[in-house]
Amino acid sequence: MRSWILLFSLLAVLFAETARAEALAPPASTGHCLSADVHALGSLDHGQVLYRIVFLNRCESPRSFFWCAEHSATQVPATVACRSQRGFGSELRHAIFHRKEFQWSLPPGVRIRFQDCSDLEIPTADFRCAPLATSTTRR
Repeated sequence: MRSWILLFSLLAVLFAETARAEALAPPASTGHCLSADVHALGSLDHGQVLYRIVFLNRCESPRSFFWCAEHSATQVPATVACRSQRGFGSELRHAIFHRKEFQWSLPPGVRIRFQDCSDLEIPTADFRCAPLATSTTRR
């Protein structure tokens, strides 16, 4: 009986180590308001892990942000990949007031990268902020 408890404990620790993910803010973070927490919820089929990714806005104004996933040894789903064949799509941009949560099946050890911008800017795929395009009125 003790050996089963020991084996179960060892497997739980091993899962926690291999499923670990990290969230990376941009290196030049001047006035960035977002923080991200990434937690593994459990193992899935095909070697994937279900992750909960929670973004928190610590500022008192709305923000817009872009996030993506990357892994040095394996592919991540194209819809959330940092370097996707499809390029950068607007579906990866989000608005946040206080908190926004995502759940994704990703490979163990994935890295979540993100860029947040003021509500007057939009995040770009190269992790910068660009001014919103001004719309012109037709007559």
